[in-house]
Amino acid sequence: MEQNPQKAPDLFLDMVDSDYDPLADPEADGADLDESDGQQGPHTDYQATAFYVSAPDDRSAAQRIEDLFAAMATRRRVLLDILEFLDAPQRSDALQQKVEKLQEYNASVYSGYNLSLLLEEAGAIQKVSEDGSQFDEETEQLPDVVEVDGLPFFKPTDGKQVFWLITAEGRAYLEADDPFGRLAELIAEEPQYQAIYKNLLEFCDNEAGRGVEELAALIDDDPLVQKPRRYFSYFVKKLEDGNALVWTKKWHTTASGKRGLELLFSEPGEAAPEEAAPDEAASEDERQGLRGGE
Repeated sequence: MEQNPQKAPDLFLDMVDSDYDPLADPEADGADLDESDGQQGPHTDYQATAFYVSAPDDRSAAQRIEDLFAAMATRRRVLLDILEFLDAPQRSDALQQKVEKLQEYNASVYSGYNLSLLLEEAGAIQKVSEDGSQFDEETEQLPDVVEVDGLPFFKPTDGKQVFWLITAEGRAYLEADDPFGRLAELIAEEPQYQAIYKNLLEFCDNEAGRGVEELAALIDDDPLVQKPRRYFSYFVKKLEDGNALVWTKKWHTTASGKRGLELLFSEPGEAAPEEAAPDEAASEDERQGLRGGE
């Protein structure tokens, strides 16, 4: 068969049935098929069906808040500061700026928006209007009407401004928070390391703060941390979670940590190294002693 040398043969068209109509009714095409012919494609009138239904949450707001703080222990200080900030109604954008500042030296994948939604879901904060009244999300906000050359026109508005305010349950959790009590529990749980905790709090109790290299030099060669092998980062992390140390480019002793120095270490209570718990492998994070976010 001769072919036009100016045009390449269209092999695709040669393979397609000339009677094929891509717009034909898909039901008609499959009318004569049975199960042995294979699975047919979906009909055009098929609708997606949701199979996932969230389980009902019958926990009280107080329990949800407790569980949230337990699940996000590394964000505890930030979450508490958010509750303190929302003692009075605050604009949504002001809250985002506040969280950015709180996390300036403690980076996290959680933004102010994420944290506000988590706290709202737990029942610790709520959306309100500027005057503190309940925020009405259902009421439609109509555009402003302006007159130009005698004719009325709709003028778009900025939308209803969301404010955030702490709830009664959130306030109760905030008022019950006891960082000094947590520090006391930490010291009581590991009395063999009392001297280590005391040295760290005293060492970081200055205006300039201390760097990680300085803390490593202070702690890592101490006889108390050899068996089991511990590194300075193990103790710093516990003191940070207890709100006794804070990181702002350097480690600083907090007000709660200073109170602990006055009341928890008034008498020597160091235990001998052999009284420590059985040996266990130190983690890579402890050896590196790095400071990071989630």
